[in-house]
Amino acid sequence: MLASNGNAQQARDSLQTAGALDIIVQQALSLIHSEAPEFSPFQSSTPTLEELEDIGFEQVYANHLIQMTMRDGNKLQAYHYTSESNYTFLLLHAALSTGYLYNKTAGLLREATGAEVIALDFRGHGNSEGIKGDVSYVDQYVDDLADVVAFLMKQKPSRKIILAGHSMGGGIALRYAMKKNVPEVGGYVLFAPLFGENSPTSVPSSDTPDNSQMLKAHSRRILGIKILNLLQEHRYDSLPVLYFNLPEQFPFRHYTYRAFESMAPNDYREGLRAVNQPLLVLAGGKDEVFRASAYPVAVSEFSNGEAVVLEGLSHGGIRHSKKAMSIVSSWFNRHFQ
Repeated sequence: MLASNGNAQQARDSLQTAGALDIIVQQALSLIHSEAPEFSPFQSSTPTLEELEDIGFEQVYANHLIQMTMRDGNKLQAYHYTSESNYTFLLLHAALSTGYLYNKTAGLLREATGAEVIALDFRGHGNSEGIKGDVSYVDQYVDDLADVVAFLMKQKPSRKIILAGHSMGGGIALRYAMKKNVPEVGGYVLFAPLFGENSPTSVPSSDTPDNSQMLKAHSRRILGIKILNLLQEHRYDSLPVLYFNLPEQFPFRHYTYRAFESMAPNDYREGLRAVNQPLLVLAGGKDEVFRASAYPVAVSEFSNGEAVVLEGLSHGGIRHSKKAMSIVSSWFNRHFQ
C-alpha cells in the first residue's frame, strides 16, 4: 500500500536529511527507463472454432445501447439486455475487450437468472470515451463504476445491482468492494477474476515458455514508479507497463502504470475480505491465464464466498458455459429469491 501524504512527506524529509533521497530517485529512474520486455515475432495462425467462441464475436442476443456521463464529463457506453426483474447484473469485461464481446455471456446470464444485464465498455475500451489503455489516475475504473451504479440506481431506485466481472473486470469489482463511500451492490459473480500480483492464482512468467506468452509486465518499471509514488512523484504514471503480444493493427497493445494499478487489488486477501455480500467465483480447469486450482482455497480462506472450478473450460470459455450459468442460477436463487 502507498504511504499517506503525511507519512510520505516524513519519509522524504528523513531521506533528504540522510542524503539518500537523490540516490533512491536515481535508482528508481534507472528502473523506469530500463528496456521494455520483448516478444518473439508475432505469429498469426488460424484460430480454432473454440477459440473464436471464447472471444465472443457471435451476436446472438438482442440489446440496445445506453450512454452514461462520468464525473469528469467522459461518456461510457453499455449494452442493455432488458428484463422486468428488479435485479441487474452489471457485466464487466476483461482486458483489451469490450461489452460487445460479452453478448453471449449477457444472454446466458439473463436466461439463468431472469435478471436484466448491462454489459459495460470501460473507459478507453470499445465505444466508451477515454484514452485506450490509460486512465487519468489510479482507481478511475472504480470511480467510473461508482458513477455507473449511481446512475442506474437513480434511474430505477428499486433496482438491486450485482457485479459480474470477468478477468480484469473481476479485479476491478474487488477494488470496488474495497472502496469507501461508493453505492452498495448486492453481490458479486466473478469469472476467472484477476486477483492481483501476490495471488496464488497468478502464474509466474518463469513458468510460461517465452514463445507462448501473450502478455508481459515491465516489472522493473513498475517497481521504479512505485518507489516514486511513495515520494508523491507521479510524472511517470502514464508510461506503459503491461504489454500484449498482438499485431500492430490492434487498437491498443499496452496499459499504463496507472491503468495496471487500477485493475486488481494490491492484496487479493484484502479484496476478498472487503466483500460483505454473496460472492461466487467460477474458473475453468483449462484456464491458460491463471492457476484455476488456487481459487477455491483463496476464496474460502479470506471470504465467506464460494468458488467452483469447472474442468475442461478455458479462461474465456468459463463465461460462455451453460454449466457455469447453471451454478450461477442456483447461487442467485439461494441468495436473492
